[in-house]
Amino acid sequence: MKGVDRPIIELIKAMSQFVIPVFQRDYSWKAEEHCAQLWRDVLRASSSDVENHHFLGTIVGIPAGDAAIGFNRCLLVDGQQRLTTLMLLLIAMRDHIRKSNAATVDGRLPEQIDAYLKNPLVAGDQRYRLLLRGRDRDAFRQLVDGNRPSLGLSPAIEAAYGYFTGVLDKADVNAAWRGIHRLVIVEVTLARGLDDPQRIFESLNATGLALGKADLIRNFILMGLEERTQTAMYEKYWRTIERLFRDHEPVFDDFARDYLDLKTKREAPTRSGSIYPDFREFWRRSVESTGLEPALADMVRHAHYYAAFRLGPDSNSAREERYDCIRRLSAAPAIVVMQLLECRESVGEPGDRDLLEALRIIESFLVRRSVCGWTTQSYGKVFATVAARVRSVSPGSPNTASGAGAVATAVAPSSPLDAMKAALRLRPIGYEFPTDHEFDQALRERNLYHQRVCKFLLDRLQNHGNKQRVDTAKYTIEHILPQNPRLRPEWTTALGPDWETVQDTWMHRLGNLTLTRYNPEFSDRPFQEKKTMPGGFLENPLGRINRFVTDQEVWNAETIERRTKQLAKRALAVWPRLQVAESSIHWAVLRQRVEASKEHSLEEVQFDDTARQIFDRLRMEVLDLGPGVVEIPEQKSVTYHGPRYFLEILPRKGSLVLLLPLPFDDAGDPKGVTTDLREKAFIAGARCKNESGTLYRVLSNDTETIRAAMSFVERAYRATSVEAPRPAED
Repeated sequence: MKGVDRPIIELIKAMSQFVIPVFQRDYSWKAEEHCAQLWRDVLRASSSDVENHHFLGTIVGIPAGDAAIGFNRCLLVDGQQRLTTLMLLLIAMRDHIRKSNAATVDGRLPEQIDAYLKNPLVAGDQRYRLLLRGRDRDAFRQLVDGNRPSLGLSPAIEAAYGYFTGVLDKADVNAAWRGIHRLVIVEVTLARGLDDPQRIFESLNATGLALGKADLIRNFILMGLEERTQTAMYEKYWRTIERLFRDHEPVFDDFARDYLDLKTKREAPTRSGSIYPDFREFWRRSVESTGLEPALADMVRHAHYYAAFRLGPDSNSAREERYDCIRRLSAAPAIVVMQLLECRESVGEPGDRDLLEALRIIESFLVRRSVCGWTTQSYGKVFATVAARVRSVSPGSPNTASGAGAVATAVAPSSPLDAMKAALRLRPIGYEFPTDHEFDQALRERNLYHQRVCKFLLDRLQNHGNKQRVDTAKYTIEHILPQNPRLRPEWTTALGPDWETVQDTWMHRLGNLTLTRYNPEFSDRPFQEKKTMPGGFLENPLGRINRFVTDQEVWNAETIERRTKQLAKRALAVWPRLQVAESSIHWAVLRQRVEASKEHSLEEVQFDDTARQIFDRLRMEVLDLGPGVVEIPEQKSVTYHGPRYFLEILPRKGSLVLLLPLPFDDAGDPKGVTTDLREKAFIAGARCKNESGTLYRVLSNDTETIRAAMSFVERAYRATSVEAPRPAED
């Protein structure tokens, strides 16, 4: 790598062509900010008494390696924005002189400028000294050729050219030309095969301010590739990602984080500042494992899922309706939706019906918690965990017990929908799924007007399941009983002598709220006027939530309470409770245990020779109890599940201790080898001690002893076996 100071205009003239590689971002300098700063630099350099005065920055390039004799090409690693902007200034100056016939020191100045823009003796793309990427390329070439670019082809290019055209109308062209010649850059040329362009690029953009996550990740994926491969991978894969997230960079940042978290099975969102460095490590491992194209194809597939949910619209109208509802509530569930769609793509589950149910459950979770006033913080962590649980049980990829010496016993398969339900049911305290009682009580007793979910709630109560939907985007929330503390006489009469208490208690309750486009006209009018006036309740198209209102002759505490109960009953149907089969919960808990045990193996459990012989024989008997038995090595013991825990084996000197979740019954133990666990305050090494269980000692591996021990194990296994799935109660 070598660097040298030189006037930028000399660099342009010396290089046949600068190429912006496909891994670079589009031209993005803003006219009134960055272009204006460059123009000020030009004027400042022009007015200076010292030539070659103004330092413009750094331009880093690497030889393309395919140049023909007499035609040298350079791939820009850094500096494309300032170089492109200067070239746009030159184009604007050339066009200004030709259009206005401005007097110049050299009458051939437009032709001189053309020589900085074009290679006169070649054709095609080689004709242009600067070759941009994507839509910028066509817009820039049209300007170089003296044409106005197609409208909307590249807004940033058009804006920059327009800015310079405007300032040149009031400028001294000769002074500007002098200033351009005094702009100095540091030209850094990398040696192909020796210097690492990615490392140098990152050091130049270490603050992360200049480039967004999309730019950094694209550059990292494509920069190290040979130029032809770069272009092929960009056109085949990355262009699709750019199209999906165009003009939505923050959504791409969210996608990058969620995709990273999903693929690495993280249960807490990656911090913003760690997304790019963590993505680099993940991507290196992914490419080593699957290859570049499969890794890119996987990323593009997930990007399609993510963009369909976050940005819409989805081609499936039923799915889009669900997406739209969840988007209006929160962006956090995107990682779960992305994983559900990936399961659907890879193994065909969930099907249409299950997918819609899964989306409805997510919406219900968000609505119920919001209505109850429960915390919405850390939803990113909640849904990252749920997505990890769905991922871990994708059909075709069952979990297995881990560790050397462990039998690879598949955990019973579960559908992605069941896994999602179980994950939501197993949320820790503070992030539970509200029960019907909790939701109903909140709907009837809380003041909902000041809740962010209020308008959404009323809209969905009207439109859910309704083929004749009403677009309520321009509607506002209306208090049927007004908020104004100075009520009209008609209202105080209707409410009774304690009208102030009634108003304070009921005005923000669900039963007193509706939607209208006539809020100013309604004002504090009496109830009968609100019903019969033009645009009033009798003419309101929101029949599902206003039919009760139009049937009333008076509006008071009793009617508000009745309507509140009516709407609450409908809300319980629109946003149903979480119903989970007990078997799904047990399997979900077991999977978590299996996942947590992966750092352990049977070899870690310390058995002496005698205890090992007993264990080996007993173990085979236990594993033969049924195909669903799962063995999990713990730190100092081995546990067995089917899917519920039914046995823990702990090594002791020359013997084993069995912990069984069976009520103690010494009448069934003629040899006296059992102990009531309630008498044991502490058992060294125990993982699953059950206070109401039984401790059983196995002292030898002879057939009679093993058979006697297995009689207890079989009882525990049968007692904890999960029967046919049935919904677990709230």
